[in-house]
Amino acid sequence: MSTQRRDTIAGGFSETASDYDGAVRYNLEGAQRLVLSIPPGRYDDVLDVGCGSGWATQAVIDRFAPARVTGVDPSEGMLEQFEAKLGGIEGVQVSLVQAGVEDMPVQPASFDLVVCSMAYHWFQHRWDAAAAMARAMRPGGVIAILCSGKGGEQAYRDVIADVEPINYQWLGAFDGNLRDIPEMEGYLVQAGLDPVDIWMERRVRHVPVEEYMERMRVVAGHIIGDPSQPEVAEWLAKVEAKMRERSGPRGWSYDFNKLYAIARKP
Repeated sequence: MSTQRRDTIAGGFSETASDYDGAVRYNLEGAQRLVLSIPPGRYDDVLDVGCGSGWATQAVIDRFAPARVTGVDPSEGMLEQFEAKLGGIEGVQVSLVQAGVEDMPVQPASFDLVVCSMAYHWFQHRWDAAAAMARAMRPGGVIAILCSGKGGEQAYRDVIADVEPINYQWLGAFDGNLRDIPEMEGYLVQAGLDPVDIWMERRVRHVPVEEYMERMRVVAGHIIGDPSQPEVAEWLAKVEAKMRERSGPRGWSYDFNKLYAIARKP
């Protein structure tokens, strides 16, 4: 990932870090399901890549009680949230590193488990990201990935494609970020890993428009822009109005696809 793009994404997440957990409750549930899908075993050394505020690590601790956890994230704000939540947890040595996946300063072949929950779709170089995570794994180690899946968020895409000025960066982000099962398998296999299970979960959600708008502000503020700027605020108002027009009696309805993957290092 280019340094400029990584810093832009990291900066956006730092700005919204304190609001993150409240806006993405479905991601917390997804991380728990991901961790429940990891094969039973002893995982003393865990690496959480794109660790965010720490909810995937929390799920790993709850299930496997590892001895040591290393969290890596380029966002300083997210690491601060992680530290506040899990930095002093009893019985687990927690280390936090501010870095991107491709240049994370971790020792090769030093982790029993690597988790990457709701971060992989933001990686610009996914082949390199998979290879970097694979290098960090011990032989026999497991990797567990959760990311946004192809085909989701179509209702929102339809709205922003119909609101001018058209935000081409936002529309392009969906095409660039969302992936499907064969593509994930390709990343893992080329990294020298043996896929164990890869699957897609599709959910149809009904939420208030303002709840959806808050989620997008938190996870994609670096794409949407600063709402304190008049032109951004005007655009957001148009988007919200269009969403309300298209909402039904149960609120705003949309599809969300999550892509899960479990693989092992030979």
